[in-house]
Amino acid sequence: MADSQTEARKRSGLAVLLIMLVSLLPLVVQHGYVLRILIMISYFAVASYGWDVIGGYAGQLSLGQAAFFSIGAYAAASAYLIWKLSPAVGALAGVGLAALLALGLGSLVLRLRGPYFTLSTLAAAEVVRILLLHFKSITGGAEGRVIPYTGFNLSALQFATDRPYYYIAVALLALAIWTSYQVSRSRLGFQLAAIRNDEDAAESVGINLMSAKVKAFVISACLTALAGAFYVIYDRYIDPYSTCSSEVSVKILLIALVGGRRSIWGPLLGAVLLIPLTELTNAYFASIRAGASMVVYSIILIIVVLYAPDGLIRVLRRRPSRGAVTLQPGPKGRNSHASA
Repeated sequence: MADSQTEARKRSGLAVLLIMLVSLLPLVVQHGYVLRILIMISYFAVASYGWDVIGGYAGQLSLGQAAFFSIGAYAAASAYLIWKLSPAVGALAGVGLAALLALGLGSLVLRLRGPYFTLSTLAAAEVVRILLLHFKSITGGAEGRVIPYTGFNLSALQFATDRPYYYIAVALLALAIWTSYQVSRSRLGFQLAAIRNDEDAAESVGINLMSAKVKAFVISACLTALAGAFYVIYDRYIDPYSTCSSEVSVKILLIALVGGRRSIWGPLLGAVLLIPLTELTNAYFASIRAGASMVVYSIILIIVVLYAPDGLIRVLRRRPSRGAVTLQPGPKGRNSHASA
């Protein structure tokens, strides 16, 4: 009992220290580009937490997260540019539209298993991209749309510096982490674990496969759309390629794979590692080779699959404990105890 209370106090102290560090970070960071990187880490981590609900906990490999990302982004932009509403209202509308799309699409494609589901999500994202290119009067087509900066405007979520955006991004990140934690500890989380391990066995014990997977898909879509809405609010520019390309889906997926699936801190660790690396790659290699970041993603994915298939967060946790006891075969085939 005392040990559990001590552990709880340690975790509470660590949480308070982390909150203080995150809150004071913009005051310490003076370089605007570094603060921009921190903001990008936050909203891409939010999108990756969204993917982890369906791709990690449920074990359904989705390559169509860019569809939900773009829906959130275009809803926020259109609300402000066309209907003169606050982008925050558009963001909520985008989350609702993404949830409806996930509900309808999931009811169809989640009946498929393995690569068939993966290919269907990839195709769905491509359909959304084509529609964004076609309806130019709303989306601006391939040229995209620019949200003009008109000075400080709280309703339009436009600020003179990046610090307010940083705090908004961190708040969304905290929401995503909390959602991931709740899913992992909920009845839905245990159902998804059973489905991930063996769908037939899960169904035989009474788990409604479609209901659990669709719920996970909807949660995943909502978080990803929220990240997309913040992206356009912050960058103030949007086009189909920057929000609905396969590169966006791969980046979101790869962040979770590198950091660690089904982990509270995995997607955040992946974003901390990959987003700065992507920016450096684009800065130094884009002029030499177009699509250099995709080459980097491919190399990283190969390395992770070969050497850290469960993600880096689990590699960091694999520390041998002192005094651990292992079992070694004895001379007559019996197990004998040996200290590690």
